[in-house]
Amino acid sequence: MGRHPHRRRFYLICYDIADNERRDDVSELLSGYGPRVQYSVFEAAVETPHVFDQLQQRLTDLVDPDEDQVRIYPLRVTDLDKITIIGNRRLEERDDFWII
Repeated sequence: MGRHPHRRRFYLICYDIADNERRDDVSELLSGYGPRVQYSVFEAAVETPHVFDQLQQRLTDLVDPDEDQVRIYPLRVTDLDKITIIGNRRLEERDDFWII
């Protein structure tokens, strides 16, 4: 069988960003593609290769290549139902606040 050009593709995207502002920008961008599953890890779903290329370009534009790193791991759809999660801890979005 051939590839299906409009089948959603899934990725695990992790990052290590040195600067808080860049980290927030990357986090905000990735939150539009799927859930945060660890502090610096998102599960992302993209509709087409073109959308994936756009995501990669936006990430490239946001990070400092000398200080930051983003890793994108493709996930095979056939393996998504085999994901093992140990523990029930839920991530809560952090609200920045100041103590004065």
